[in-house]
Amino acid sequence: MGDLKDRLVLVVDDDPDVIEYVSAILDDHQMKTMSASNGKEAMKKVRETKPDIILLDLMMPKQSGLGFFNELKKNEKYKAIPVIVVSGASKMTGVDVKSYIYDKEKELSERKQKVVGTDAKPEAYVEKPVDPEKLIAAIQKFLP
Repeated sequence: MGDLKDRLVLVVDDDPDVIEYVSAILDDHQMKTMSASNGKEAMKKVRETKPDIILLDLMMPKQSGLGFFNELKKNEKYKAIPVIVVSGASKMTGVDVKSYIYDKEKELSERKQKVVGTDAKPEAYVEKPVDPEKLIAAIQKFLP
């Protein structure tokens, strides 16, 4: 398990309360956090800082978490950054993340071909509401 002290975590969620809660958990473990409220803002922060790990919500305005994830994983510079999906739609529910997103976000259905295009999968899923112990265990598993 990796040392979490001073590791940089990008928390991507459109709910400020979730960002504040998750950031407090990370702060308790001496990690540094930054946040983004949508996929476009998240990609900008990735380019500026290259975080150690990304915690990603799926349902967001401007660019969905899935759209951001696909953009990240297609980029040679950033595709190695681990991504943990923090969402109500997890593999624990048996929901296929890609079909869930496109069923729920009808405005993306026409652009589906543009954002789908990677076979990459998130490193882990953490169900909301977030259990601090499960979140930290997931992060430790993917930070060397």
